[in-house]
Amino acid sequence: MIIITENPLVSVLTPVHNSEDFLKESIESILEQNYDNFEFIIVDDHSTDSSWEIIKEYEAEEEKIKAFRNKKNLDIPKTRNKAFNEAEGKYYAIHDSDDISMPNRLKKQVKFLENNKEYGLVGCQMEVIDENSETIGKRNYPTSFKKIKKIITRYDPIPQPGAMIRASVIEDEIGYYNEKYTRAQDYDLWLRIASKYKIKNLDETLVKYRRHESQGLEKNFKKNLKFTLEIQRKWLLHKDFFSFSNWFIWLFKHIPLVLPKSLSIKLLNWLYYN
Repeated sequence: MIIITENPLVSVLTPVHNSEDFLKESIESILEQNYDNFEFIIVDDHSTDSSWEIIKEYEAEEEKIKAFRNKKNLDIPKTRNKAFNEAEGKYYAIHDSDDISMPNRLKKQVKFLENNKEYGLVGCQMEVIDENSETIGKRNYPTSFKKIKKIITRYDPIPQPGAMIRASVIEDEIGYYNEKYTRAQDYDLWLRIASKYKIKNLDETLVKYRRHESQGLEKNFKKNLKFTLEIQRKWLLHKDFFSFSNWFIWLFKHIPLVLPKSLSIKLLNWLYYN
């Protein structure tokens, strides 16, 4: 068994845009981690609500927090990349401004990456909560790299709010988020990492993912689907990811583009998880 002999710096990266209703709970969940050696980089994408004021209040009280604000709205991938540019840690933990990380999240994921140098990325399982932080479900993701490779061109196998990335992978080889993809930019990044390194999800629930009407997925469903299909097209024939069934599913997934949104979501959920 490999034992951790160091306490590496983790950079927790949080983009924010008009998250005043959930931001305090989200920030507190990081400050309450049982892993202490982290910096907390929060980038406000020119919010028009009180998000920036909330962030500044926390920054004044907590030295771990480094707050930045875009002079204009840059959208999510550019804001995430700005956080990467400011990070100094050995590992990058993605944490979204409306979600909650369990107290042992950073410690568990650091331990895995320290003990498994061939992995470039680790995720986890997720509990789903509503606007009132009440549990409404759970999302289970494949754990082994073998299983992930089988389905990675069918659907996104890593929950972005629960991802921790080895910084050297991003900085030295793979690069940042592709800013073309204003939606599904995480999926594109995971595929690029998986083409060079092993990736996996811990079989533990370490994140609470919030569903609410104002989040981007609900408002930008068709755009998200179009970008997802484009990203998948680039990787469908990759030697490590190729699957006849995934290729046929990719063709079939073009149908929801012309269906009503509610019906499209039901159809895609069936395709992804059955």
